[in-house]
Amino acid sequence: MSPTHVPIHVSIAGAGPGGLCLAQGLRRAGIDFDVYERDPALSSRHQGYRIRIDADGQRALAQCLPADLYALFRQSAIVSSGARFFDCDLSPVAGRVPERWRTSGDTSAPHAPAVEAAPVPELATNRQTLREILMCGIEDRVHFGMPLQRFDILNNETVRIDFSNGETRHSTLLVGADGVNSMVRKQLAPDADPADTGAVCLYGKSIATPALKADVGATLYEGTAVIFADGFTTIVDPMLFPEPLPSLAARLAPQCRLTTVDDYLYWAFIGPRANLGIAAGAAAAHLPDHLATHVAAIVSTWHPQLRALFSRADAEAISIMPVRSATPAIAHWQPGHVTLLGDAIHAMSPAAGAGANTALRDAAALAATFVAAFADERRPASLREGVARYEHAMRDWAAAAIRASESGTRLLSGRTTLYH
Repeated sequence: MSPTHVPIHVSIAGAGPGGLCLAQGLRRAGIDFDVYERDPALSSRHQGYRIRIDADGQRALAQCLPADLYALFRQSAIVSSGARFFDCDLSPVAGRVPERWRTSGDTSAPHAPAVEAAPVPELATNRQTLREILMCGIEDRVHFGMPLQRFDILNNETVRIDFSNGETRHSTLLVGADGVNSMVRKQLAPDADPADTGAVCLYGKSIATPALKADVGATLYEGTAVIFADGFTTIVDPMLFPEPLPSLAARLAPQCRLTTVDDYLYWAFIGPRANLGIAAGAAAAHLPDHLATHVAAIVSTWHPQLRALFSRADAEAISIMPVRSATPAIAHWQPGHVTLLGDAIHAMSPAAGAGANTALRDAAALAATFVAAFADERRPASLREGVARYEHAMRDWAAAAIRASESGTRLLSGRTTLYH
């Protein structure tokens, strides 16, 4: 059997957007793969609501998804109109604009190549909807309730993967796309855990009912609003879908089933724990009803329309997470049969909107790397060389994204330094 006909299999740990995007890219290329996710189901836990997909993320999805699923992604997303800046009384202010953000009226796309005929606007998508699109057609290859425990390289040819439930799999390559608490990273690069920045993101949503609009007025429905408070910032983003998502899927990609999502206003507070009244280590201990009460206290002196927005929040949808970040000096390890993408290796603050887009860029680059390496008759040497090239390039673009995110965190929180 020639090298190019040796069976190849890629295991992906983690079914977030990055891991699923890579899986779609492998499927498109006819490369065998399986995805192993620790959660019991796709919707097991809150992982955020609205996420922004910039030009880099859109190109990655276009590269990896079939044309009909990519069209469904675009039509299910909302075109960003740019940001407007206010104080807590809803009076316009001059904005401290983080790198990679667009202000209202600015149609340029971050990192858009000069050769593009027209600017590429950012798209805002519902996170769960994006994951459902990325799952379409690979459902039988995504295995839930499979928390990775450890891996071993056997004879420099095969990766043995052990799961916490006692099961074992063997693969040619293992990709850690298992997020900020990555078990793959802990073994591959044990000194690369992301640091606690001292900031938190407290986020939720308010369902966009007629009663809500009557209470909050039109201003918050007209595009992204950035509200500068004392030592922290609040972002409000309307997610108003022009067509019910299930009917949109039935029209554009009938094989894909999308969950109904009510229109909503996404909101998030970003800033140091102390400025938001959150004790260190308290994030996981807060229950949703306590968080709703805490949010009400934060905004108690704000404009009545803002208070109305938060008073109508879905209490069960409120979550809080610490902001953790890798350093721009991305860790190194010996290239081989195991690699990393996304938050597993370069977690970053959400302030610049770069995290998900960098993970998608990783996924598309890694898929292209595997496609090229698998076609090379020098395989498996070509696989190791390809992974090394991917890791080298990934460190460069991830470092730039982390620096932009650090800058955004400082601007939004009013801090001069990032880490506490």
